[in-house]
Amino acid sequence: MPVEIRPLKNSDAPDCARVFYDAVTIGAKEYYSEEQLAAWAGPAPAPERWPAKLHDMTGFVAVKDKSVIGFMTIDAKGYVEFAFTSPYHTRQGVGTAIYDQLQNWAEQRNISTLSADVSVAAKAFFLHQGWQVEREQAPVVRGVTLTNFLMTKTLSA
Repeated sequence: MPVEIRPLKNSDAPDCARVFYDAVTIGAKEYYSEEQLAAWAGPAPAPERWPAKLHDMTGFVAVKDKSVIGFMTIDAKGYVEFAFTSPYHTRQGVGTAIYDQLQNWAEQRNISTLSADVSVAAKAFFLHQGWQVEREQAPVVRGVTLTNFLMTKTLSA
């Protein structure tokens, strides 16, 4: 069955929580220590907190067999807050398909620059989409220092 890309809905929040948790704890485990993964992901998927996290965000989801397998969000200034694909569906074009919708949305709104705080695990994906690293960062999450990158992409007018 093909993957469908559609706008994010509030009802997708529990599935997004699961995708996020799995992407961090399984998909990023070769890039971060167990302590870092636990700090980043939290103790459990916590789907009850995700409706508030996603409220008022514009985003897109990939759906396969009626399940969300990836999602990305963007704000009106071009900041990409979330960009996660299920670790069971990586390297299948899912992230690229979602990203293409997200970038089209930004271009239609004349957003000139996209930006994101990108994990070590997602850096290669963003570079492949034409983004560039502005600087390495060391955010502290739940008392644990992680590594990520401020990355940007200039969109053509």
